Amino acid sequence: MQLLPYSTFTIQTQDSLSNVIEKLNAQIEAPKAMRWGFSRNHAPYEGTLNRSGFDIRRIIHYRNSFLPRVRGRFEALSHETLIHVTIGLHPFVIAFLLFWYAVWYSVSIPFFLFGALSGDVDVFLAIQFVGMPILILFAFWWAFWYEANRSRRELTQIILGEPLDNQSGKASSTGLRLLMIAGIILSNVLLWQFSPIVQQRSSSIVLNYCSQKTTQSPYCNFSVVRTIKGHPAASTFTISADGKTLVSGGEDKAIKIWDLQTGQLRKTLQSDSGKIDTVAIAPDNKTVVTGSGDRMVRIWDITSNQRPQILKGHSSDIRQVEISSNGKTIISRSYDELKLWDLATGKLKATLPNSSPTEFTIGSVSIKNGPPPFYPLAISSDGKTALVELDSELVVWDLATNRQTILSKQWSLESIGTSRLSLDGQTVVTTSSSSKPVNLKVWDLKTGKVKARTKLIFSPKEFSLPNITLSQDRIIAGTYKGLAVWNLQTAELEAILDKHKMSNLVISPDGKLLAGTVGDPYSRNSQIKILRRP
Repeated sequence: MQLLPYSTFTIQTQDSLSNVIEKLNAQIEAPKAMRWGFSRNHAPYEGTLNRSGFDIRRIIHYRNSFLPRVRGRFEALSHETLIHVTIGLHPFVIAFLLFWYAVWYSVSIPFFLFGALSGDVDVFLAIQFVGMPILILFAFWWAFWYEANRSRRELTQIILGEPLDNQSGKASSTGLRLLMIAGIILSNVLLWQFSPIVQQRSSSIVLNYCSQKTTQSPYCNFSVVRTIKGHPAASTFTISADGKTLVSGGEDKAIKIWDLQTGQLRKTLQSDSGKIDTVAIAPDNKTVVTGSGDRMVRIWDITSNQRPQILKGHSSDIRQVEISSNGKTIISRSYDELKLWDLATGKLKATLPNSSPTEFTIGSVSIKNGPPPFYPLAISSDGKTALVELDSELVVWDLATNRQTILSKQWSLESIGTSRLSLDGQTVVTTSSSSKPVNLKVWDLKTGKVKARTKLIFSPKEFSLPNITLSQDRIIAGTYKGLAVWNLQTAELEAILDKHKMSNLVISPDGKLLAGTVGDPYSRNSQIKILRRP
């Protein structure tokens, strides 16, 4: 069999052209728009036949767009007739295949193959998406040549007046179907055996649950010391540096100030527009900064009843606000920019990116190039450092010195699901968004390289990307199994606090207090739980 689905051959017979046409006409019927699958009272082929040639297809009882198209051209000589036969695919099918495979591989190779090289995509999953179309093409190739050889044999038998060997065809067809069924069963067995879902199920047997006392992690000592029920729409909150105050904001546009020692509500502030997406509290414990869905930053003095100072300038929703450790600067990030504001005056100090468009001229045509794509991912809690994606590079940006450190990604399309900066500013933790299970990486900012990585064993339903926070030495994430704790240096799973299932996690600077929500702020039934460890 040839590699390409195309074949030509010539049949030579002593019969006249009229006799050849008569023999073929007995085995070819006119095409039908619909043909019942259970009917067997028909000729082997359908199509058109005239004195110049024929264009036919075999009649089969299952749908097959890759069925060979058989065309013939008659050449009548003085004592014999030559039939020149061409077998191939329909041009539309060939064009469709070329288009489909071009689209498929232009997406799958960068996304899955390069993702496997970086560890963001499971290797078996990448092989599936890159290699499966080749296996499918091989199956169609095999089916095409089976039908092509069958048509060649039968046409020869018809023209030479030999009886058709239908039993052989039936046996070969049955064998081909059994082979394809066996291939499907084998591929499904391999898929089940080596798929990430099975692997994570098998690995879940060795999880270190705190309730089973299989781990001595100090984070198993977390216990609930306070439950705040007075803000059912809360979706974001922060803990003050001294660990005595919690500020919550949410879907109801309210900001509530809580005393963590007593659990009492100190004050409620009401925004006039936009749900509260992010909050921060200054080191003086008197100033609160919020970012809202109305693209504005607000500065609140919780010791007075004055209206907040409003800072305008962002072009999209505010995703995060932080206050520098010296209490002088506000750092806010939206989808595509970072802004630094003077906390005392509210004046804008800087905007990142600060690059301007470049222009060059070709003859009488001027072309402007905009700045490279810029996407802020995270701001450190002390406001000193930002993690951004700049022109497909993962960059750590020192906001004080403007120094940039590029983190070495293994491929340019490496995906970032969520990211966090450590309290000491020396470590970045990222999770992938293109693979299941999720891939977690720990980056060393001194070297700009990954120093540890692990595959999170939780399924997409058990792990939510935004539910992750960093203490001084641990990574803590909210999952449906409970709070999971990884070592910040080695990325090893240390413990699962299976009695505590929370989201929107925030940890105090000393790592002693952990806050999270239970319930749904959109349905306004959430509660804030405060955990403490000795």
